Amino acid sequence: MTTLMPNAVNGQSDAQPHVRIDAERCVGCQDCLVRCPTGALSLDADQWIVQADDAACVGCRQCERVCAYSAITVSGPILVSAPLPRLSAPHDVLVGNTEELRRGFGSWQEALIEADRCLACLDPTCVRGCPAHNDIPAFIGAIRNRDLTKAHEVLRQTSVLPDICSRVCDWDAQCEGACTWALAGAAPVAIGRLERFVADQAPVPPVTAMPSAARGARTVAVVGSGPGGIAAAWELLAAGLRVTMFDADPRPGGVLRWGIPSYVLPDSLVDRPFEALRAAGLELRSSAEIGRTISLDELRAGFDAVILAHGARSPLSLPVTGLDLPGVEDATSFLNRAKTALHHGDVLSELKDAQVLVVGAGNTAMDVARSVLRQGGNAIAIDWMDERFARARRDELAEARAEGVQVRFGTTLERVEGDADGVCAVWLRQTRQRRAKHAPKLRRGHPQRLPADRVVLAMGYRVDPTLAPAFVSLPRRPAPAPAVPDRLWLASGLLSARSSSVGRLAYDRETALIWSSQPVADRIWVVGDALTGPATVAAAMAHGRDAARAALAALQN
Repeated sequence: MTTLMPNAVNGQSDAQPHVRIDAERCVGCQDCLVRCPTGALSLDADQWIVQADDAACVGCRQCERVCAYSAITVSGPILVSAPLPRLSAPHDVLVGNTEELRRGFGSWQEALIEADRCLACLDPTCVRGCPAHNDIPAFIGAIRNRDLTKAHEVLRQTSVLPDICSRVCDWDAQCEGACTWALAGAAPVAIGRLERFVADQAPVPPVTAMPSAARGARTVAVVGSGPGGIAAAWELLAAGLRVTMFDADPRPGGVLRWGIPSYVLPDSLVDRPFEALRAAGLELRSSAEIGRTISLDELRAGFDAVILAHGARSPLSLPVTGLDLPGVEDATSFLNRAKTALHHGDVLSELKDAQVLVVGAGNTAMDVARSVLRQGGNAIAIDWMDERFARARRDELAEARAEGVQVRFGTTLERVEGDADGVCAVWLRQTRQRRAKHAPKLRRGHPQRLPADRVVLAMGYRVDPTLAPAFVSLPRRPAPAPAVPDRLWLASGLLSARSSSVGRLAYDRETALIWSSQPVADRIWVVGDALTGPATVAAAMAHGRDAARAALAALQN
């Protein structure tokens, strides 16, 4: 490790952590021994009680978290080198600007400094926090050895989109939120930026497909070109199958294309996986919408297997009046128009100096609001939830506010006012929310009238029910977890993480990944958001990979 800097915890200011073992509670199970990353613990074979060496302890508190008998207490500082600051490149002029905002590590020196903060934990909680379960300690270890080829080899085991995931993943709620340092109360290793460094410094390897002459006659249809479809096609092509991808849009990419602005995810990175897939033999059929231009029965008749990865694209709405007025649109439509205009070096004329209300304050809503600014308009985003419980990414929220977006939590839309010419005002009501598990309630008082020219609904999406035929029986959400958590989760320390993603992570890990590898009907698999509802790019990618492997196994039998 690099130079260690003490971070005081619980008022302690001693220079060295102290590990106290309660001999009456310790049963010698050795869970703490196998998880201590620094070898600070050992076992007294005569008394069968754990012993601690304070000199070797860095205060990560893994032992304290995993002890099922509360026999270990760690006090004193956390000894970890200071993290490098997260950098962004705020633009003096936003209008028309599509330049990428967030910066990765610019040199090997920066990457190595950050990589040295990793403890290479024997029980890597960061891996459990990653929806794709990347082997994070291994690829960081490869960075330490300056071996980018090895780093890509490690990432390839679980990811075909490291350049994309390292830009769009919510690190704080996933890998970095589950980092040992984060669980201990210190700054986590910058896992996302290290993954990006690998992809920035060395191109993502192409599909290692079999020669065309060696390909079999098996064929698979992949419906949807988002991250789930990309991963499925990648696995199938690498195994030598013939893959045809169907997508409703003129250009492939799904949510990566229409749902994420270029200043977050450059178009060149969205193009990259399709260039690799086409080179490996992918047949892409654009503007082909299942249930409209082609039926599922036709796909089943024409292919040996079908993987449905069409996502969740039906926008959520509100039961309020005025949403049918000109000037009200959903986030998908707006982001498509705004991104296309900027791509051609133009801006939408109707947004110049316009006052735009964005309903929602999640990731999509922040993309909409910040895109409004780049079109020359002004944006106010509202969310009926309390900011403490909202699912907005903290870094995106901070960036949006710094750029000039007004974000009002505890606020909901009551109605939209206007006429045949369009929107002229919105009426807002205040809400209160005391606990995360309780829905917000309206406060007493009169609504507030706010002048507005346009309204964009960005509250999220759901799966289009018309795309799930009756014979495709989608699984239901599992029953609530038992009162006593599985020891696996206690051991990993994830139940100690103060992250809203823990519940979803448990659900994904135990259920969605199992379902994505199980056919929902004869020779049909469903993956990604089409299976679970709106989730993450990394989770959809993992589902697509697992479904493809399951389809391969089924076709080989």
